[in-house]
Amino acid sequence: MLEIEIKPNLLDRDRKLVISPDIVSYEDSNWKDIPNTTFNKDEIEGLRFGVEPIQGYVFTIGRRYCVDMKGFDGRLMKIRFTSLYGIRAKQLHEKHLSILSALFNTHQEDIINRYVESFNRNSFVEILGTTFKTDSVTLNGNNILYDNLGFKEYKGYYTLFSKSNPKIYKAYSYLKDWNSAVVYSMSKHLLASITGELSQQGT
Repeated sequence: MLEIEIKPNLLDRDRKLVISPDIVSYEDSNWKDIPNTTFNKDEIEGLRFGVEPIQGYVFTIGRRYCVDMKGFDGRLMKIRFTSLYGIRAKQLHEKHLSILSALFNTHQEDIINRYVESFNRNSFVEILGTTFKTDSVTLNGNNILYDNLGFKEYKGYYTLFSKSNPKIYKAYSYLKDWNSAVVYSMSKHLLASITGELSQQGT
């Protein structure tokens, strides 16, 4: 379990975030008498996260660390904290990583498992407009066999694309797209599975 104090900005008060296998609770209201936003284990539908630059007049003056959770009932939990002019940058970077690590070891795993179970049950699953099937994936209306599917990582996002026609691709942003990490996990899992099958066939 992770219990951590978060100060959204230098002028704000500390707010408690609790992440356990059963709940996520965050003191996200500006008023102390309003209850914390809390999600139980089976209530979290989506996760997105990332770091966005804070732009000054001429150059970047800081970073905003972001973690968002969305419930099946439409509720949102938004966790934000900022570093300006490099102040506490290392400390806040490590805090951001510890929050993500706690979420990935608990609730993100639950989200992924729901999609995997749906895939196993129905032989397909759709995430972020991408349809995974047993032998192929559909990107922007184009059906691509797994042995023709490419995967490329960039800072803050990644792409899936057709190796034979790289103009057919789709980009996924960790910060902007809900459950982009699920697409990442499904892609890597299915690509590893098909690669393993092809290797065994070749031996």
